[in-house]
Amino acid sequence: MLDTIFEGQKLVLIRAISKIATAFGMKIYLIGGCVRDLLLDKNPRDIDIVVEGDVFSLSNTLQERTMCRIIKSQKELKTLRLDFGNGIEIDFASTRSEIYGDKKGIPIVSSFGCSLKEDVLRRDFSVNALAISLNPSDYGKVIDYVDGLKDLKNKKISILHDFSFLDDPTRIIRAFKFCHRLGFDLEEHTKALMNDYLKNVDYSEMVSLMRIKKEFYDVFSINSPEIMDDFIKQGIYKVLSDKINNVDFKKVKEVIETYDLQLNEDFIYFLSIFLRQENYHLLSQFNFTKAELKIIQDLKLAGAFKGNLSDVEIYQLYSNRTKESLALEMLLKDNPHIQKYMEGLTEVRIEISGEDLLMMGVPESKDYSVIFDKVLEEKIKGNLPDKISELRYVRKLLMNNEV
Repeated sequence: MLDTIFEGQKLVLIRAISKIATAFGMKIYLIGGCVRDLLLDKNPRDIDIVVEGDVFSLSNTLQERTMCRIIKSQKELKTLRLDFGNGIEIDFASTRSEIYGDKKGIPIVSSFGCSLKEDVLRRDFSVNALAISLNPSDYGKVIDYVDGLKDLKNKKISILHDFSFLDDPTRIIRAFKFCHRLGFDLEEHTKALMNDYLKNVDYSEMVSLMRIKKEFYDVFSINSPEIMDDFIKQGIYKVLSDKINNVDFKKVKEVIETYDLQLNEDFIYFLSIFLRQENYHLLSQFNFTKAELKIIQDLKLAGAFKGNLSDVEIYQLYSNRTKESLALEMLLKDNPHIQKYMEGLTEVRIEISGEDLLMMGVPESKDYSVIFDKVLEEKIKGNLPDKISELRYVRKLLMNNEV
């Protein structure tokens, strides 16, 4: 089977890894999502190999024999990623068994180098718990301890035990994601357990917020209004909070695409749903990136503005804020000034500088701000298309003593 899946250098490499592991008395297997995708005739995003033994001992030999290099490593979980060149990267991990302690969603490793079956039983869903042997005695054999093949055939997502969502509620988000990504449905018992959990969420035992954020971002980055509507309909948001905004996801997608905000689309969806006063205590605990914090800080500048503002006032109010924060304010608040700025003023830039004014004989003073405001006003009106016209306008101001 593997000879029909992998070709060329990948096939040679898989066979070489198999021989090296066998020489050291270690059993190795393809595992998880890559096996699922291979069996669905999809190109796997990653290649994952699990080792019944010490992954770092195997890694040392692989580096000696194949000239690969470690590009990522987690010693506490005995996982690593090796780069074999030519764009081939493979994730390796020692088999491990886990138990869940006091911290919800964060398992404790009870042993490393355990049997493949023990490793499989710690995983999330049956379709992600399949393995393919890379060992000479049964090379290419699909190993299924949890009816994963049956669920693949029936296009179902099933948890492995009744406490799965209680142990790790982020599996609810992952189940939702895999259903939409694969075109599968939740298995009935799994669906019933998920609904029971969402009806009775105990927010005093909150799972790791960073893990929730990561899983939500995976869903939100799909940028699909239909999927987001289902996200709300199924109550998946309740994993974090039952207090959310009423969001028009078609408008969110439209704003993201109109203003070219795809790099932050997951964050925009996240805040459009959860940014409200009742959730501030949760949001304050997230480890946001610097770029995300800048957007949040800009949003704190937002306020309700009454009456009319001139184009210059609108520009001065919003020109130093991130487009993402303006987009979110447009989505969450009724503020016509934002839309006017986004649609007509975002590209306005004064080209002259303080250095230009010095060269024109204007000493540094508060007159600079007066000059820049006047230039800006004319720029917004469309009267100053380039730097030359700006300089001419400044000379006129100076000659007429208007500064």
